[in-house]
Formats: sequence, structure tokens, C-alpha cells
Amino acid sequence: MIDFVLHALRSNPEIAVFLAIASGVLIGRIQLGSFHLGSVAGALLMGLIIGQIGLEVPQTLKSVFFVLFIYAVGFKSGPEFFSCLNRSSLKLVLFSVVLCATALGAILMMNAVYHFDAGFTAGLGAGALTDTAIMGTASSAIAQLPLDDAAKNQLYSHMAIAYAITYLFGTIGLIVFVGTIAPKLLGVDLRASARELELELGIASNEDIITIPYTRIVVRAHRVADSANGMAIAEFERRHANITIERVVRGDLVLERDTGLVLQSGDIVGVYALREDVGVLAQWLGPEIDHAQSLSFPTRSADVVLTSDTLAGKTVHEIKSALVGSERLGCFVNTITRQGLELPMLPNTVLRKGDVISLTGRTSSIVALAQQLGRIREHSYKSDIAVHSLGMVVGALVGMLSTHIGMIPIELGVGGGVLLVALLIGWYNSRHPEVGALPAAAQWAFSEFGLTAFGAVVGLLAGPAAISAMQSQGVALLISGVVVTLLPPLVSLYFGRYVLRLHPMVLFGALAGAQTEAASMNKIIEQSGSNTPVIGFTVCYAISNVLLAVCGPIIVYVAS
Repeated sequence: MIDFVLHALRSNPEIAVFLAIASGVLIGRIQLGSFHLGSVAGALLMGLIIGQIGLEVPQTLKSVFFVLFIYAVGFKSGPEFFSCLNRSSLKLVLFSVVLCATALGAILMMNAVYHFDAGFTAGLGAGALTDTAIMGTASSAIAQLPLDDAAKNQLYSHMAIAYAITYLFGTIGLIVFVGTIAPKLLGVDLRASARELELELGIASNEDIITIPYTRIVVRAHRVADSANGMAIAEFERRHANITIERVVRGDLVLERDTGLVLQSGDIVGVYALREDVGVLAQWLGPEIDHAQSLSFPTRSADVVLTSDTLAGKTVHEIKSALVGSERLGCFVNTITRQGLELPMLPNTVLRKGDVISLTGRTSSIVALAQQLGRIREHSYKSDIAVHSLGMVVGALVGMLSTHIGMIPIELGVGGGVLLVALLIGWYNSRHPEVGALPAAAQWAFSEFGLTAFGAVVGLLAGPAAISAMQSQGVALLISGVVVTLLPPLVSLYFGRYVLRLHPMVLFGALAGAQTEAASMNKIIEQSGSNTPVIGFTVCYAISNVLLAVCGPIIVYVAS
């Protein structure tokens, strides 16, 4: 039986690839306290174990899977990447540049100390910074080195070993640093600091917010009492900001919304209200009743993508004033998200192009608001496969172009070229959704499967040589991994706080984003009870995804 399995794996390496993926994902899900290894590291680890039997896995598989991953990253980051290249985001962009430059310097410093080869050095950077994209672009660069296949395969093997050795501390170390050490170094109380930033963003003035966070919209029917008799709808809504009257039933007449309509005792009204005001509606309007006809006004929920040049870069309060003025539109904001992460819905929160505003309200108002804000995001399961496949082709060709600065050859590599083209396509799609559709679920599948499969193939290719490499450089890599994991965020922490003067909550989110690590940001959100770190996370995440990927070829060039 064992001989049959070994023969099947050796003669059909695709079986080994999927076995490494499946078993690696299962292992990656195992929770040890609040830590879990993750799919990519799990797949790479299982690839290393399975690879000990000696397999001939096509090198092309590694490139194909990495292209899927890096394309999805670029497409998702495109809108944010280009929208943050402006004066208002300059500090966060500079923060990412400093962190990535410090990280590159730390990697090359440890290379100089221990004289690692290009494979060990690239794997050190990818694992200690928990950024597998470095390993992908470094692989492309290694493929261009003037070495024979045996030497290249040894570098690939060393890269996988270095990644496996340094990844564990890279993940845990960054979470602990951002969530525990950094606040202590700055003497920051996370909850007090979050409250301070929320006050700066205007939470003390709830009347200025489009809606109040963490509430749900409800519809109710009430019979108008004498307390509201003779009051125009506009006047009633002016007094009670979280209510809109959508329909009035007067006898046999059904009167649709008209802000000039004067309410009369006995009218039955259908209203939108925030849940927190349900208890006082009877006092303001009259007794609640069950009346289907008054509640049958048309409603809609929609996600609106902000693309307006006029409104992008303004605060929530400024956008509300520009859109609504003194007349209510009968819409409420459920959430505001950026790259899938919820922003704090506070008056002074600045919105940027690509932000998604989830609205609920009357259909006509939703459409009218969407026309001013940008566009309604249609929920579709279909992907524009032709555009994305062509994008990968063009990106690969762009990556093969090279030039020279003096005697130094400069080449993006396939990974860098695909990333660049994906950024452009993602940005263009955010403004012209009819071209290049790639739903969020498809983005996740491209990214998660591509990266996990890439890790599995890298592990399988490492093969039996992995054991001897681990024995010879294991301790040096562990020490180097600690330095590369902790030095960049340490330097960036003080640079961000005392040079850029970033607010601590924005700074901690920026630290997590600049190292493309969402787990550490979630730790800060959990401990502070606030979504404010998202403000710093998204810009730095988009910038660092590009900068760290570019580091791969630089590491290989210097180390080789």
C-alpha cells in the first residue's frame, strides 16, 4: 500500500500538490490560543514533509500559482493605491516607505553578517515579514540568474527553508509587538487613545453623523395623535433627526412622501427610524399599530462606491452637507468600508475614492445619492475572465522588459509586471465596473488558492536537501528572523510618532498595514474597542504590498 502511494505521488506530482494544499490548510486552521499557522505556512510545511520522498514538480506550476495570487492582490489594492497618492495621505505613504526601506536594510544587514546565499536571504525576508510576495518575485529573479538548474534549485530549496524557520516568529512577533509592546513603549492606553481620536473625528456631535454606528434601521406604523397634528413633515423631521415619514394613509387616500404635507390627527404614517428611537416614537407621533398599507412604501439597500472627484477627500460631515443640505433624503448609512474593512462612521472621518457606503432607504433617494456619490455596486458572481487573463499576459511581458542603470540591470520580473498591470486594471474597474469585473469572492479564491498552492509547490521543490540546509543555517536564520521582524516596526514606530506626528491609533494601524498583516490590526481593534486603526491600515497595506514585492529582485541581486 505504501509503495502504491509513493509511486502515485512520484509519477503524478499534481496529486502531491493538492495533498500538500489540503493537509496544509487543515493544519493551518489548528488554534493554539489565539494563534494559528495559516494556510500558506501550513501548505509549505506539508510540502517540505511530502517532498522528502523526492518529487519532480514542474517549476512552471510555482510561477502560475504566484501570478494568480499577485494579480488578485494588485486588483484589490489598485483603487486604494492610486487614491492614496495625494497630499492628504503623504504621511502614511512616507511611513510605508520608511518601514519597507528599514526592512530591506535589515535583511541585507543579516545577509552581510551571516553570508547567506540569495535563497536564504529572500526566504528570510518573506518569512520574517510574513510577506510571501517577496518569495514569489525573488523566485522570478533567481530564474534569471546565470546559474545551472541544480544551483537554482538549491536556492529555491534554501528559500523555502528560511521562510519556514522565520515565519512562525514573524507572525507571533508582529502581533505581540503591535498589540502589546508598541503601546507600552509609547505609554499609550489603547481605549483612552481610541476615545480621544473618536472625539477628534466628531463622535461628540452625533447630530452631524449621517447615522449612528452599530444600529439597525426599522420601519414602523403609527397613528398620528394630537401632539403631531398640524405639523408639516419637514418640521417634524427637523425636530427628530433619526426619523423619516415615508407614506401617509388618510382615510382611503394613500399619500406618498411630500415634505410639505401637513399631518392630521388620525393619519396613519409609515416611518423609517433608528432602533434606539423606537421607544419614544409613540410619544412623538402617536400609538404604534399594525398597518400593512402604510408600510408598503418601496425600499432598497445598496452598496455605493465613492468615485466622485468632488466628494472624495472630504469628511463624512462635509459629504452629508453637500448631498443633503437642509432636506432629508430618507436614507441611512449602515456601514462604510475600505478594502473590506469597516471605517469608523464619525463626522470627521475622511472618505476616499473606492470606499463603499452601504445605504438603506427609499429607492428613489438611493438612486439619487448614488448618482452624486459614484455608482451602485452590482452584486454579480461573474468574472471577466478574458480581461484578467489578458492582464496577466501583458503583466508578464512588461515584467520581462529590462533596462540598465549604469552597469546594474533593472527588471520588474513577471511578478512585478503582473502586479503593476493588476493595479491599473483594479483602479480602472473601480471607475468603469462594466470592464474587468472580479467579484470579492473570486478575488479571495485567486489570492488564497494561488498563494497556498505556491507555498505547497515551493515546499515540494525544496525536497530532501531541506534537512541539511536547516541543520547548517537554522540558528543563524532564527536570530536573523527576530531582527528582521522587530527592527523595522521599532524604527517606524518612533518615526511615525515623533517625526510624522501620527495619532497612536492611526500609527498602530499603519504598522500592521505596512507589514501587510491584518491579524495584528485586529488585535488592536479588539483591545481598543474601536475601528479607528483602519484609517492607518488601508493606505499602508496598499503601498507596502507593492514595495515589499519589489524588494524580492533587489534582495536576490545584492545577495547573489
